[in-house]
Amino acid sequence: MQDLKERLARLESLLEMQSYSAAVVDQELAETGPSVRSTIGRRVDTLKPAENIIDLVFDNPMADYTAPEISANQTMTSDIRHPPEARRPTRYSDIALSASQLDRLKATSGNGPSVQYGATSIWTHDNYEERTDIAETQLSARGSELLPGEFINWSQNLPPTLVAVINKNIHDRAIDQFVAYYASWCMILDSERFKADLLTCNISSINPQPAGSPSTRKWTSHYSPFLHNVVLWLGLHHNREIWPEAFQIFTECLVDHCTRLMRAEFEKATLSALRAVNLFGTCLAQPPNGSHDFGYTYYGMTVAMIQVLGLNINCEAYVLQGRMTRSELDSRNAAYWAAYMYDLLRSISAGRNPMISTPHPEISLPSISSEIDNAPWYLSPTAIAQETKLGHTLNGVKSMKSTCFHWTARLGCLLSKVVHSLYSTKIESDTTKGPIVEEISLNLDKWYNEQPFQDPKKLPLPHIVLSHMLYHLTRIFLFRPFYRSTFNDNTARMDPSPAEQCDKASKSILELLKLYDKYHGVRYGIGTFVNATFTSATIFLLRAVEDQSDPTVSANTNKQSRKNIEEIQSPMWKLDEV
Repeated sequence: MQDLKERLARLESLLEMQSYSAAVVDQELAETGPSVRSTIGRRVDTLKPAENIIDLVFDNPMADYTAPEISANQTMTSDIRHPPEARRPTRYSDIALSASQLDRLKATSGNGPSVQYGATSIWTHDNYEERTDIAETQLSARGSELLPGEFINWSQNLPPTLVAVINKNIHDRAIDQFVAYYASWCMILDSERFKADLLTCNISSINPQPAGSPSTRKWTSHYSPFLHNVVLWLGLHHNREIWPEAFQIFTECLVDHCTRLMRAEFEKATLSALRAVNLFGTCLAQPPNGSHDFGYTYYGMTVAMIQVLGLNINCEAYVLQGRMTRSELDSRNAAYWAAYMYDLLRSISAGRNPMISTPHPEISLPSISSEIDNAPWYLSPTAIAQETKLGHTLNGVKSMKSTCFHWTARLGCLLSKVVHSLYSTKIESDTTKGPIVEEISLNLDKWYNEQPFQDPKKLPLPHIVLSHMLYHLTRIFLFRPFYRSTFNDNTARMDPSPAEQCDKASKSILELLKLYDKYHGVRYGIGTFVNATFTSATIFLLRAVEDQSDPTVSANTNKQSRKNIEEIQSPMWKLDEV
């Protein structure tokens, strides 16, 4: 009751301030005319007469959403020969948001995150407890260079039982394993910054208290103890045959240990906590840690964290007004799109509607950074059977991670439209499908022709091969409902036919699986591989059935159908072992 009384008292004082400020605004408007907008207590830029700020900020064109058009001034890939041009202003460049709109995202005390509160909320950001924070700017300036007497306490955030059976060499190699094959897909982790902050946050003289202590905080937007443990477990999981004891012991204590860390970090969550819980759901989606539905429930926490951190709010105006740095904005947008893509991919795997129904139209696509693209890719030194693979020939090549992520996000917008147009539980049976399918198909062709990695054989990095695989998987999802039938309208026959489109896409996926296995090994493929492999196999089976029932089909064609089925079984068996 006392807490409620205090909240009501604060509310009354805010209402009094609002009333006073409204009177000031009315007086200013009367003196200067309606073209001038004013925030509480200060004057801001004017709006153009034809513009309405409510329409600009809250307009929702997602009812018929298509992938964003490529503007002439938008960088589509890194230009490593010339310095990047200064980013041009967006449509927010001459608009200053009103105080009420800016207050939807409030910075917490100390070095805390920005937290979203709408106009109807009875809660305030003042509930966050004061605690000692290590500013990210301070950590960045400090760097990882050690002073006399200092050392990297790399194991201080790990379970004690794990530390007893693991050394720094295993620790570093397991993280390298994750970075090589997992981190770059949809940029689920900014691996370079994660590694740098891992070192800095664990310098012995910096905040030596235990990670779970409520009065301390030693994490950044790119690193946290929770994220550290999840990344390490996934790295050990992929090479559990090499480190069986460490993996078994870590698995036994993973849930309890990470749950404690999660509770501590969620009290004042940052982007690293969102990325951590996203990956934690993957850890819990399989025995003995949990089950598919158990892990899927944790994925939902990622979506909730988007709301908590306000990643669904376009923050361009915050940057223009100096309330947020451009780097922070790019990190927030990247975290949003990573969460969005993983939600979409998990939804098609589980056969459920995405939790994020459509990508928020106000959130800019992931930015393309030459610095991130120029970071080299390296094969994991502990990859199983690496001596028989060609991955070592790619060591040191430019990773092109941000460019690939940008174009994968564009592709995700098209996949989202396929899911909502053809597979949503709200679709009416008599809805005309032909024009929708043709429109999406044309947009897919446009995406493929404009994306910079035309031939994945020339740069067969894991994330680039996966991006092409997702493209062909999207085509299958688009045409598979019509494989053995026609559209339910009077549109002309499509050429190539839906069956031919699916057949071609499934063969392309098979070739990409062979390419990935040749360089890296299918055993290191992530969850999207399972979906693509299974979906291709179903198309091969459909084709075999069609061929057998058609007397005009030649014996060679039937033989090829059987060969495709046999070849797709090999990656399926390898993925099943993982």
